[in-house]
Amino acid sequence: MASAETTPALPINEGVAATPLRATAGRTRGWNPLAIAADIATLGTGTLLAGLFNVALVFVVPKLLSVEDYGYWRMFSLYAGYVGFLHFGFPDGALLRWAGRPMAEFHHEIRPALKYLFWQHVVVVVVLCALAAVVLRGPLRFVGMAVAIYALFTNLATLLRLGLQSARVFRPVAISTLAAPALFLGLVLMWSWKWKSDYREVTALYATGALIVLVFLLAWTKPWNGVRGGAGATALAKECVLSGWPIVTANTGVALLVYADRLAVSWAATIQNFAQYSLAASAMAVPITAIQACNQAFFPHLAGVTREARKRIYGVASRILLMAWVVLLPYYFALELFVRRILPKYVPSLQFARIMLLGIPFLATVQILQMSYAYLNGMQKQFLAQTMTVLALSLGAASFVAFTIRSLPIVAGVQIAILAVWWLINEWMLRDSSGQEKRTWMRFLAVHAVASAGYWLTTMPSARSTPASLLLYCGYAAALLTVGFRSELRLCFKLFRGRETQGSLGMR
Repeated sequence: MASAETTPALPINEGVAATPLRATAGRTRGWNPLAIAADIATLGTGTLLAGLFNVALVFVVPKLLSVEDYGYWRMFSLYAGYVGFLHFGFPDGALLRWAGRPMAEFHHEIRPALKYLFWQHVVVVVVLCALAAVVLRGPLRFVGMAVAIYALFTNLATLLRLGLQSARVFRPVAISTLAAPALFLGLVLMWSWKWKSDYREVTALYATGALIVLVFLLAWTKPWNGVRGGAGATALAKECVLSGWPIVTANTGVALLVYADRLAVSWAATIQNFAQYSLAASAMAVPITAIQACNQAFFPHLAGVTREARKRIYGVASRILLMAWVVLLPYYFALELFVRRILPKYVPSLQFARIMLLGIPFLATVQILQMSYAYLNGMQKQFLAQTMTVLALSLGAASFVAFTIRSLPIVAGVQIAILAVWWLINEWMLRDSSGQEKRTWMRFLAVHAVASAGYWLTTMPSARSTPASLLLYCGYAAALLTVGFRSELRLCFKLFRGRETQGSLGMR
């Protein structure tokens, strides 16, 4: 087992954020499309099942709660999405340190990493709970304390997931991805079978599910086993926080930017209108979970590829993401059918969900490709600066619309426009490392516009998701794929047949 002195790591100095991650002796497996496809399939299976549970939760939880209680539950889940900032980038720095290496090379570092993160979070939780008790009132006090406690469970689990992800051990990552919504759904159903639920019980059950997932990951990684030694908790924390803080700050900025519209609505709208908007947002959990699964599998493979190879990969991956979005847009038809039949009191949320789906290809490209390429090419600080600038623009625009115009559909539309602007700014920043140019950006936007037009016309409220409108969109999408994605369809067919090689992508 490698010691700390022989373990390749990023420099712990001012140049950390500007130092690209390079392939080392521990990262020799290189780019293998079939291996990536297999890893995505492993994560994808867990993601698909998790998506099914999330779909069930979209309809089960609001069925058990009043609209007001559902609003407070969604308030908790919204702010719980930002607790990753409380680890100050430590797990992200660990990912950069461990990415692409076998578990045996860094297993001895997991225990001191957990020790540091646990005690750091104990201090943070105590401070945040005290602030919540003093500053907040009524249901918001409970929400604030619950967010602080949940942070401890989920951030420890995040560290373990990233360790497994770094070693390309994706099975437990997939299981934990599936287990979180499955446990929550099971606990909610068991509780509701005997007792009536409100936002307090649902929130407590959600945190309980996160704790069980943490225990599972601890049992899998067994950080208490193995040889001790190497870097201590303090030295490891110093290195990982220095290299990881630009990433977690950027990730938090990304999360704030992605949910800027929801934040603005939570500040400006009534709890009932926030509940309607949040149901539409929760329906986006299925495509967003799929995006996260692809990102988890993509990053460690990309870490072992040369810079020139990454340029060839970027264009193909970007077009495949856009193609996948075109194929999966009929998700809205199923969503509308379920909401109208099972949750009729949430039918107003469909107008928001219909708009939100238009932003998925921009979000997927940012999170799967642009963030990975920025980090691997030492552009964390530049990506962070751009993200913060767009975040300020997004929060300002969404808040202005929410407080003055008070039109939630316009808030959703503004959010899509901001995502498109963010994507284009990142494309410009990464043009040297991605090999993309103005012509490819215009093609992406043109295909998105054509697909959006067909989707928008076939999902008009007057159509009410009839079989005819669904068939019309499918025919429209098939024609678009045939004309605009011939090479990508051939590539996907070869991968499906198991015949794709590195050479066919130009990775020799």
